Amino acid sequence: MGMWVQITLGTGLLFLCAGLQLWIIARVAPRLLGAIARIEDNSGPLRLFALICGAFGAMVLAHTLQIWLWAASFRNLGAFETLPEAFYFAVVSYTTLGYGDITLDEGLRIFGTFAAITGLLTFGVSTAFLLAVLTRLHPVLGNERE
Repeated sequence: MGMWVQITLGTGLLFLCAGLQLWIIARVAPRLLGAIARIEDNSGPLRLFALICGAFGAMVLAHTLQIWLWAASFRNLGAFETLPEAFYFAVVSYTTLGYGDITLDEGLRIFGTFAAITGLLTFGVSTAFLLAVLTRLHPVLGNERE
């Protein structure tokens, strides 16, 4: 596969994954913010824990779906014979671990780098989202100590 085709396909999948991440945040954020606004000073730690788990779970779901998209793409482009092998490579690339035990052929190397770029960008978005949730909870968490 030529360089420009790899760049085009990689960019397209990156945008699809970023859109998925932002769509999940857009669906979850209003619910979380509404629940945070309804928390009273005497809310128990279990409710706070549930809200934090909800935010974290939404981000885990978003990343898992993106990894599956990358794995399916690698498999459909013929990079790997089995889905488990494609999934493993997608996880290692998306998380930028890059063990190097499995590599892509030259015709898909550029495309594969976009999995790492996607992971870097969307992990940053997840971090910002979780920080925003925790910042909103900070006044409530501060009252728990008193």
